[in-house]
Amino acid sequence: MASYEDLTTNVYTWGSVSLALAMAHETGITPILCEAQGPLSSHQLAQQGKLKERYVREVVNALAVAGLVQLEEGTGGKDGVEARYLVPDTHRHALKDAGSSCLAVSDCARKFSAVKECFDIDGPSCVRYQSGFFNFLDEWRTMGLDNMTTAVFKTPGLKESLEKGIQAAEVGCGTGRLVRHLAAMFPKSHFTVTDVVEQPLQLARQRAEGEGLTNMTFQLIDVCKVPDEWTEKFDWLLSEDVIHDLPHPLEAMKGVFKALKPGGHFSMIDQLVSSFVAENMKTKSTAALYTLGTFMCIPESYQQPDSEALGPCWGEEKARDLLGKAGFHVLGLTRSGTKDLGTQAICMCQKPN
Repeated sequence: MASYEDLTTNVYTWGSVSLALAMAHETGITPILCEAQGPLSSHQLAQQGKLKERYVREVVNALAVAGLVQLEEGTGGKDGVEARYLVPDTHRHALKDAGSSCLAVSDCARKFSAVKECFDIDGPSCVRYQSGFFNFLDEWRTMGLDNMTTAVFKTPGLKESLEKGIQAAEVGCGTGRLVRHLAAMFPKSHFTVTDVVEQPLQLARQRAEGEGLTNMTFQLIDVCKVPDEWTEKFDWLLSEDVIHDLPHPLEAMKGVFKALKPGGHFSMIDQLVSSFVAENMKTKSTAALYTLGTFMCIPESYQQPDSEALGPCWGEEKARDLLGKAGFHVLGLTRSGTKDLGTQAICMCQKPN
């Protein structure tokens, strides 16, 4: 069994490496390696990526020593043969996904000082999401798009209804990655895309226009304060990693309930581990979720003195309790089985007739 000292060393090592991987991903170094037909030197990587070789060499050496990329045998040694790096075919998909996931770590690092101030009893409570976060979120959600779509369709009759044509909406769209995908799949259905912040809504609109989607409209809406004209308007509503980020999740669920037609469905995609830290001790990767909560979700949701600030580890038990209080019947819960930490799930809900 590893000693406590080994554990603390690993925390420092892998925390550092995650930033190196995020940088290599963002600058195109690992994508180049994952497309390469053979090993490449740092000079070749720099030339292909139009990058400074010295920076490329340092970050790719970090990944090589960590074992995330391989060093070609017989290179990089005392005999002076220039180091050449490669990523085996069997590793490429996982490395691409890991690079996308590590962008979350870089976002946390960027906000470190601002979030630190929030800890102080007299300091601010909130640090809102910025444009870089929404771009990262779009890439992150793309990783498991097909699997997530399949999981959404486990709601009884939903796929058939979308094929025939229904009124659907997403609350808290971000860049609307999933709903854009669905709008392309189901041209007979109409999708209303909403957010409480103009910036991500504008990004979603621009990307939908770029993809030639004509069955989408975009609206600035606070789901905690749904307008009366939304009453019983929609057959299906979707949210993805939104509810736990809101100041008042129960009010948001009540807003969704109000907007649904009787018998309508709500697909709540969220991080649904346990609500109890003692249960989450069994899955060490959940520590990353608490960390993201510290730097992302709590600072985003703590917008008001009475904010719930649930965080991403609010858990399945709390989610089911709030959905019941909002009036929903929970049909079931399906794990997405993809991306991030394996903690994401779809809670399938229905408004009674």
